[in-house]
Amino acid sequence: MKFFLFSLSTILLSLILVPSSDGAAAFASSPSSSTTPPAATSAQETQRRRVSLVTGASGYVGREIVHTILSNDDDDINDDVICLVRSSKVEDETSYWSSVLNTKGPSKRSTVRVMPYDMLDGGESLNNALCTAYKKHSQDDDEDSDDTIDYCVYHLACIFGPTQNHIQTAHDAITGVTSTVQTISKYNRCKLILTSSMAAVRGTGQTPSNGKYYTHRDWNTMSKLEDDSWGSSYQWSKTESERVTMQLAKELNVPMVSLNPSFVFGPSTFCPSSSASSSSKSYSLTLVGQWIRGESPVQSRLCIDVRDVAKAHVYMGKQPLSSSVWNEQERFILSTEARISSTDIAKELQKVAASSGGKVIDPNAIYADTDFKGGAIPIGEKEVDCADRLRQYFGGLVCRSVEETFKDMGRFLLIEME
Repeated sequence: MKFFLFSLSTILLSLILVPSSDGAAAFASSPSSSTTPPAATSAQETQRRRVSLVTGASGYVGREIVHTILSNDDDDINDDVICLVRSSKVEDETSYWSSVLNTKGPSKRSTVRVMPYDMLDGGESLNNALCTAYKKHSQDDDEDSDDTIDYCVYHLACIFGPTQNHIQTAHDAITGVTSTVQTISKYNRCKLILTSSMAAVRGTGQTPSNGKYYTHRDWNTMSKLEDDSWGSSYQWSKTESERVTMQLAKELNVPMVSLNPSFVFGPSTFCPSSSASSSSKSYSLTLVGQWIRGESPVQSRLCIDVRDVAKAHVYMGKQPLSSSVWNEQERFILSTEARISSTDIAKELQKVAASSGGKVIDPNAIYADTDFKGGAIPIGEKEVDCADRLRQYFGGLVCRSVEETFKDMGRFLLIEME
């Protein structure tokens, strides 16, 4: 049975930490006392609320999405966020988001709740989170207020990198998305944004279907589950996970959109005053850290800035259920359209290292891999066609340049190393 919604009759006015029986913690943040309070409204005139549930919220992209949600500038919408993380991270993430809301506070009333999540529990933890969200915003099963609240699940939870059994890890990803769609289908007015990957668009060395460059219509037809290649298994899992999600969402009438970012780089947003882990751990941060320490050569990657990935997710999450993108199961590549050379990336990182006087990193230690010339499409040539669709569907979004991304990421990592 689906839940029906009712508008909020009360609004939290100050930062509150509320322990709960499910092991979660919730916060509320309001404008400072110097801010002129809004005029009293009736239940029917209550501002709309947007409820976002983010799986993998402690990750590199997940945290950036939550930060972006909290910094929204929609005057007529307040945000409630449920961060879904591994149970072992609930305490740290609770402390982190408490510091975020205490330090700078979002522009309007927003709430953050951290709850435990396991993508392999058959949907139990996601169902607990959705049940918590719907109960908070429902009263007397009044159907008339359905249009005052939007619910969106951002599904990012995924393992990227070598594991002891990468074939099982690939199958686990499909199990996770299956239970995610099945759980969401039980709830009214809940939409899904699946964070897929460019890996689902093309396999290593795969030729674009149009013979020129990849588009959102391309699918990876090459990658397979292989014992000796975690990369191929990962690409296969992203492809199959997206296919399964789309098929099941169509069968169960779950409105969804799939976003396919290329390799994600860029600085991690963090709260300086938090005693918890300041930045989320990620393969990207580890990899570029190796580059600037001279431990491995700088590589040319088709990529996108993590800030642009987050902005695209949140913009799409704001789109109403009446938008055709949900019913048509639209698919979007998030990426710059061409690679730049590893030499150019290395130069940007060398400049950053030199700006610190070489006290933290020796600029001369940074070197480029000049052997790789590109996959099916040479470095420097248009590899994907996505810029026009990003501008059209994401409010004029233009991706940052690769140079800007690595300059900012290098500065971030130098600060982390100091």
